[in-house]
Amino acid sequence: MSLTILVTGASSGLGLEFVKQFSEAGHTVIGTLRNPDQASELQELASKNKVHTVKMDVVDEESVKVAAEEVAKIAPNGIDILINNAGIMSSRDLNAINTTAKEYVRMFETNVSGTVTVTLAFLDQLRKRNTRKIINISSGLGSLALPKPYGSGASSYSVSKAAQNMFSKMLAIELEKEDFTVVPLHPGWVQTRLGTAKAPLTPAQSIAGMIKVINKVTAKQTGVFFDYEGNELPW
Repeated sequence: MSLTILVTGASSGLGLEFVKQFSEAGHTVIGTLRNPDQASELQELASKNKVHTVKMDVVDEESVKVAAEEVAKIAPNGIDILINNAGIMSSRDLNAINTTAKEYVRMFETNVSGTVTVTLAFLDQLRKRNTRKIINISSGLGSLALPKPYGSGASSYSVSKAAQNMFSKMLAIELEKEDFTVVPLHPGWVQTRLGTAKAPLTPAQSIAGMIKVINKVTAKQTGVFFDYEGNELPW
């Protein structure tokens, strides 16, 4: 069955790979990004597949509103899956002691507020379909229970992902009666600009695993924190 999937932060890294693999599977994919003119790989995909690009800055509410209106024209029957992938990373050298309050605000603006803004803007479009899946790309760094090295460094990023996880949990509870599936998903340590070249996973490997989880997860599992292999993670 062909689905309509919205992916934020689709210009590169995990977002771009989501677009590639979902479109190759025959789905209609709408990739959002801040600067469409600078995303040559995504534009090339859009010229050959059922891929659409929409300009959107997740930290700008007006931009998100305009993008939602454009997406409604592209997919008048609604969207099946929202993947909140857009995010930023802090330096792994910044721990709790040497991270400024300003840096926490910067991280929260994209990773938390951005996720909230986008989710609320597209809820009604998700309600038009029966799939109703919201996937928030999170991180093991946002888990309070996982031991080091998850708990060291990248302090503002880790705290922002913990907050994003709580939003996912609360949203799952609130939307459960509408048969939504809301899950935070840890992609693993991936060879992207955020993950660095030292990471053991390629974007293709991570996304292939996450897509299996996304396809398999049901409303009965809403509010569960998974990794890319389908393992349940502690909060």
